[in-house]
Amino acid sequence: MSLEKRISELEATISRLRQELMTDELTKILNRRGLVQSIMPVTKEVLFQLENPERRRNVIIRNFCLILIDIDHFKRVNDTHGHLAGDQVLRKVARILRESVRGLDIVGRWGGEELMVGLVGADSRDAKNIAESLRQKISQTGIIVGDKAINVTASFGVAELKNGMTLEELTKLADEALYQAKESGRNKVVVAN
Repeated sequence: MSLEKRISELEATISRLRQELMTDELTKILNRRGLVQSIMPVTKEVLFQLENPERRRNVIIRNFCLILIDIDHFKRVNDTHGHLAGDQVLRKVARILRESVRGLDIVGRWGGEELMVGLVGADSRDAKNIAESLRQKISQTGIIVGDKAINVTASFGVAELKNGMTLEELTKLADEALYQAKESGRNKVVVAN
């Protein structure tokens, strides 16, 4: 085997392993690590634009919103229909999210039954409308598990990146909005103040 071919194979293996490291095995969307690594450069660019409006770059991204999504009563799905049904629900909801947002947006599994969408260039009004559309699609989709269709709903917390905010602070705001959505009856979209 030639050295060039071996190097090429090793590079392909490294690339595949990097991809696997950042992808959730069940849903085939980004995992938590992949989300953070994908969102950080975008938030840095938005913050740069907010802090330095006089120093415009070729690509201007003025807004970024985070949507945190929690599948309502997910434990009940697992307890009633089994963990394979829960896995099917997660895969279907992930697919709905991935297929319903733009290619430049970021979709991943934050953990458990929580998913996240990063909306590049969207303000809170845009994000609320997108979240509402996603909420409706999820609630109107029967997820086939065996010979049954399971209907699920989801709650959404939306937060917009503001000047000086860290990703951790943005995530906390989205999480607080998500908590409000769940506390006020679930299957809702709440935008953080």
